Amino acid sequence: MFKLIPAIDILGGQVVRLTKGDYAHSTVYDAHPAAVARKWEKAGARLIHLVDLDGAKAGRPVNLESLSKIRAAVSCALEVGGGLRTEAAVEKILALGIDYAILGSAALKDQPLTKKLIEKYADKIIIGIDARQGQAAAEGWLEDSGTDALNLIKTMEKIGAQKIIYTEITRDGTLGGVDTGLYQKLADYTKIEIIASGGAASVADVQGLARLRLGGVIIGKALYEGKIPLSLLAQTEWGQET
Repeated sequence: MFKLIPAIDILGGQVVRLTKGDYAHSTVYDAHPAAVARKWEKAGARLIHLVDLDGAKAGRPVNLESLSKIRAAVSCALEVGGGLRTEAAVEKILALGIDYAILGSAALKDQPLTKKLIEKYADKIIIGIDARQGQAAAEGWLEDSGTDALNLIKTMEKIGAQKIIYTEITRDGTLGGVDTGLYQKLADYTKIEIIASGGAASVADVQGLARLRLGGVIIGKALYEGKIPLSLLAQTEWGQET
């Protein structure tokens, strides 16, 4: 079922949005991440996407207090990414009561670990692929890996990944619209569930993605700036094509 997934990116304990993954171009939207999570859940969100931006840079979870407060504030499902590069880091996040752990740099750089975690935690492990022009990025989007994103998807397929969040970095935080053609290509390329991320700016963007064989779309700045109404978070029927 196609889901609209609201995002909360945390930097220095505050809710922010970056533009194209650039830490130097961040906009603060709220000082209280847990309050934002409550707002999204009240509007109908069944899953909230959380990113520890400090953790993504540091290579380890940093905003644990904020994540713990969010978990205490809402009952809906939560997924967390940012700095989860060791088994201990994943265990620490799941111990907070977080439902899903997102592996980004680890999936790119440490596939034996990724395979081990998928075997241990099954669908609690989500793969995050962040790409610029088809090339996967790592280390909080600060490093281009030179790895083809499609090849990485195939590798993840082979080791048993069940879900991938695919972010088009050049569109993320821009409100520039989504690359529907890209996500059509990805949906045709793999049987893994794909979640779109990056650039969604309108109801039309969401509807266009919902027609594809995708699991959902992550919405950030468009929600914060009122481009996409909160009421859509409760919508469950999108008339997907099969």
